[in-house]
Amino acid sequence: MNVRTILKSAALGAGICIFAIGVALAQGGPGAGAGPGAGSGKMRGHEIRKACRDEVKSDLRGSERRDAMKKCIDEKRKAAGVLTREERQARREKAREDMKACREKLKEQRFTEAERRGAMQTCMLEKDPTRAKAMTCRAEAETKKLERGTKEFRDFMRQCNTAP
Repeated sequence: MNVRTILKSAALGAGICIFAIGVALAQGGPGAGAGPGAGSGKMRGHEIRKACRDEVKSDLRGSERRDAMKKCIDEKRKAAGVLTREERQARREKAREDMKACREKLKEQRFTEAERRGAMQTCMLEKDPTRAKAMTCRAEAETKKLERGTKEFRDFMRQCNTAP
């Protein structure tokens, strides 16, 4: 056996160990995954709608039922801390304004592409502490090797963003 074969085998073995540890950590310990949104205290959209369907009287029909469902869903969303469409739109508009202000601030300075990206990110984080919290949570998720778009990533982000 030559040295190259031994090194390849060692690297493959280390990779398998790291993968196995990652899978074990992703599954969590006892009590992990105690239901959807465990630990976040927030209801998801489908959970809110289901709870309202159970709550609203079944004898209501047509526009009365629709109005009762809408009222119930709005109340539960507000109680759960879920943003309304208007609130989300206002947040996006504020982010656009902040980005525009940061661009104006950095306009005259000469940066490389990476430096400009870093300066823009720093400027945006100074303007919006909520975004700063989300960015630190995303960085933590990346260090834990959670893949964006997966349930584990979303659950981690919900829990991290709501933590004090």
